[in-house]
Amino acid sequence: MTRNADAAAEGDDAGSMSRRGFFRAGAAGAAVAAGVAAGSGTAAAQYDGWLEGVSNYDGTHDYRGQGEVTVEVGAGENGLLFGPAAILVDQGTTVVWEWTGQGGGHNVVADDGTFDSGSAVGEEGTTFEHTFEDASDGDTFNYYCGPHQSVGMKGVVAVGSVDDDLVDPQAEGGDGGDGGSGGGGASGYGDWFEDVGNYEGTQDLRGQDEVSVSVGAGENGLLFDPPAILVDQGTTVVWEWTGQGGGHNVVEENDAFSSGEPVAEEGETFEYTFEDASEGDVFRYACAPHQGVGMKGAVAVGAVDDELLGGEGGEGGSGSGSGLSASDIGTLALGFGFAGALLVPLFYAAHQKAERNA
Repeated sequence: MTRNADAAAEGDDAGSMSRRGFFRAGAAGAAVAAGVAAGSGTAAAQYDGWLEGVSNYDGTHDYRGQGEVTVEVGAGENGLLFGPAAILVDQGTTVVWEWTGQGGGHNVVADDGTFDSGSAVGEEGTTFEHTFEDASDGDTFNYYCGPHQSVGMKGVVAVGSVDDDLVDPQAEGGDGGDGGSGGGGASGYGDWFEDVGNYEGTQDLRGQDEVSVSVGAGENGLLFDPPAILVDQGTTVVWEWTGQGGGHNVVEENDAFSSGEPVAEEGETFEYTFEDASEGDVFRYACAPHQGVGMKGAVAVGAVDDELLGGEGGEGGSGSGSGLSASDIGTLALGFGFAGALLVPLFYAAHQKAERNA
């Protein structure tokens, strides 16, 4: 359950607050009388050195076209980063800072006082938001974590345009759409699957009206399986809980869909139909309590820039019908007696590799 940071500091009871019980910073009421938005002024290359020493700064992540954008508070191996460090948004976009629970108590403080989340808190799931309603094109807002500024826990929000290298969060296309990956063409996943133990490529499930993904897969119950799938527009994806790994949920990074609060009961299901998705859209999602340990997934629609596993085939099929099945290979091998039986795994592995590379 989310607690408002100020309420937590004062010991108030926030029991009625939902998980996304936001701090409400509202519009930038601190704009100067001359009408200039309360920012750090016109954008400059690399933000005049503000992000020097920030280890995860790799350019400005382009989130224009999205009404709401999320930044992690307590990112990185030691929980002492904002992730992404620098973002580019449109005027009127709401930025939501969400605490990971890592790295101790954090807060979000604009360098010029435009926004401030209050006292530092450490509880996972805490959120603070600010809407950049009064910002102008080219404004930049430098901010930091009060307790950890000296070790490089700093970030920037740029509005409209910025003099910096732009990074596309989805690795292709850059302006994003409501929960999708943006404009036409196939998109990949960026670095979304770097720490996902069972990711090997995208499972091609096109041609099926409904597909299932296990929630709580793997030895420790902290994976989605398959983690990446490719479906057709209009396909319904059903996430089914295994009962392993504790409480889980399914939350798309841009809130295109969400299963709600984490639950653990085996057989629980959540479904979403990708009716309004376009060719090339990618929907990245995670289990909120376990995102930090790699419980993440993605649904690609129509096409994706990734290695495909399986085939397009019909209902539940994994291929186009032109290859040999596992039973076909087994029958042929057994026809050669005991020695042939020993070679079945080798035959099948070689065949699967050839299918994937076809």
